[in-house]
Amino acid sequence: MTDLSLLRPLWLIAIPVLLVLAVLARRHARSLGAWDRAMDPHLMQAMRAMGRVVPGRGGGTLLPLLAALGVALALTGPAKQTREASGYRNLDAILLVVDISRSMVTDPGFEQTVVAARTLAATAGSRQTGLVVFAGDAYLASAMTTDSRALSNTLALLDAETAPDAGSDAASALLLAGEVIAEAGIAFADIVLVTDGGGLTGAALAEAARLAGREIDLSVLYAATPEGAPPDIARSLAEAGGGLFATVADPFPIADALAGRVASALAQTDYALILMRDYGRYLLFLALLALLPMFRRAA
Repeated sequence: MTDLSLLRPLWLIAIPVLLVLAVLARRHARSLGAWDRAMDPHLMQAMRAMGRVVPGRGGGTLLPLLAALGVALALTGPAKQTREASGYRNLDAILLVVDISRSMVTDPGFEQTVVAARTLAATAGSRQTGLVVFAGDAYLASAMTTDSRALSNTLALLDAETAPDAGSDAASALLLAGEVIAEAGIAFADIVLVTDGGGLTGAALAEAARLAGREIDLSVLYAATPEGAPPDIARSLAEAGGGLFATVADPFPIADALAGRVASALAQTDYALILMRDYGRYLLFLALLALLPMFRRAA
């Protein structure tokens, strides 16, 4: 089971502590403790000769030690991902929000922008992905789906005819993105805004901060266009949203972060208990088996 993990690894600290206590207990059991100091040596020798004093052998610590070690290992929570984990599709998602205003789609570099957006979609794996596009208004182009290939094909079809209205209202797009995530019941989400900086007003910054308050990270993939805004504005939006900033020429900082987010996010929450099967309870039975010989009746 190479994918075995520990839900409560701090309990591993108890193992060396138990071993130290077992060594000390064994040493103490081999002596007579304070009686060696309380009795005269010749009297102790006489008591031994009469068979009244029998020094301990220290073997009585082995079974309690094995039981304690079994309990400690059980408390670490050795667990494995369940087969049903793939059914929790609404736990984590990526939502791309793409600016398709005139300044974006008429730029010669728009094809590279689409390629960068498709690169981000490809990092989704089993996570749900969705697509919101915007110009003067925002539209849901693709609902949440686990078919990243279909989303990639939708991105390839974006052009100047996709959105009929003029302008670039990023705030409305982010508002719609938040609504889509809420309606889908997503527990963890990443929003990636693909923009040239147009329409990044104070309202957009406020919406980014609101999303961050809901633990939804907003990253910005910046495309430089002649009519767009400077990258500093886009970078400020990413900072307000608690996400990353990257350019279409190098989208991999965001892509790498998206690829590694789901495992770390789930591991830090109680959702890990849903997705993992704890085998610690079976180790407790082994610990009880180690204690059974201690209850045998002396002859």
